[in-house]
Amino acid sequence: MKLKKYEDKSKKKRKIVLISISLIVLISVSFLLYKTFASFTESAEFPMMNGKVDYFGNSDVYFAFYQGDKELEEMPEKDNKENLIFSYGECDNGAYVKWNSEQWAPLIKNLKKSKTKCSLHFGKLIELGKDVLPVESGDGLYAVTHDNLEELSSEWNKTEYRYAGVNSNNYVSFNNEIWRIIGLVNVKTESGNIEQRIKIIRQDGIKGQKDFGKYSWDAKDNGIGSSYSNNGSNDWTDSQLKDMLNGIYYESSIGNCYQNSKTAKQCDFKTGTVLPKGLDEISREMVDNDVIWNLGSWNTADIVINLMYEKERGLKVFSNANMTRPTEWSKETDVGEKHNGVGLMYPSDYGYAVGGDVRNECLTISLKNYNSGNCSTNNWLFKSNDQWLLTPQSGYSYLSYSMYNDGLVDYNRGQRSTSSTIYASPVVYLKSNVQITGGTGKLNSPFIVTLY
Repeated sequence: MKLKKYEDKSKKKRKIVLISISLIVLISVSFLLYKTFASFTESAEFPMMNGKVDYFGNSDVYFAFYQGDKELEEMPEKDNKENLIFSYGECDNGAYVKWNSEQWAPLIKNLKKSKTKCSLHFGKLIELGKDVLPVESGDGLYAVTHDNLEELSSEWNKTEYRYAGVNSNNYVSFNNEIWRIIGLVNVKTESGNIEQRIKIIRQDGIKGQKDFGKYSWDAKDNGIGSSYSNNGSNDWTDSQLKDMLNGIYYESSIGNCYQNSKTAKQCDFKTGTVLPKGLDEISREMVDNDVIWNLGSWNTADIVINLMYEKERGLKVFSNANMTRPTEWSKETDVGEKHNGVGLMYPSDYGYAVGGDVRNECLTISLKNYNSGNCSTNNWLFKSNDQWLLTPQSGYSYLSYSMYNDGLVDYNRGQRSTSSTIYASPVVYLKSNVQITGGTGKLNSPFIVTLY
């Protein structure tokens, strides 16, 4: 008789049921964890090869690739024959793109929903200074040399590139807005080197609805901070406008600003309802806050452009028995820890922006007479309204230069002091690894800047 091992079939069935239930629970928990991560993660980096996404089975983010208006079948490789580099990216569902140039991969930030769609745009690198205009050639990009300026040390004697004329194609997309490129400008960095940076200005200033949009350069009373009169102070490192631009404007937040002399108002650079929004995260990362801004001054606007450029970088400033104004704005000289790299244009920035067939003549005219000879009407920085400039006046503690609504530059016309309220346009230098990767510079096709 052959003996068989007894097998309890009911016990086997119970075991199968328990295993099945466990598998179902494990799969459910895994799926739940996956969906939780996919729905609520703050960011995800996508390693790519030939446009294929290796991330959760290609189910969370869908990509399309473009060169200009042309859709590409796949993402260009890192060292491609067409010399295409990443230009910019756009996503739906509130997500946005940051680019990792070393890994040649996008970093998707604020990823909160699955099935998010992103488009990655690629273009050819555009280098300012490669295609400059001859000396007499109308509107566009000009080379400007400073090798004949006596007070500038040899380290400053480099060629710059400036956009000039009302029809300059120098529009650039920055902060999801239209800004304009002043030029490729010589700067001193915190390391002490003289380097070149792309310098840009917001096209429409920071005007707002109703009476919002005009600001005091500084309106502090006598004895407060660096103010030695009730008309405010012309020390940019301690000014209220500097604090606003590098505080609530830079941070896209809400806080005090001075729009009506000494009366503080609540300025909202967060919602974009009355005033425009401030800088977003991507734009803040592009701003070079290691650049040292020159605060050299002069006692008259009766001076030609190249000499004013020299004075702006000089050592002459207001001084009395109690103090001497700083000659530079840097992280070390800043008062109030608001050195985030947002300033104003210099008088020379405005002067060099004249183009057309009057350019050469206007460069020999003093800034105080820039409203004559069509100098202002051939200048893209002229806005037909009063604008603050960065350079203080060296003879007084409460006067700073400004551009007037008829095009001239002066410091006290109409009894204007730093406590007066006029328009202001933010200016920033872009980091050295910010590159122009697309666009033609026209208003309907602005340059695209990308941080590498």
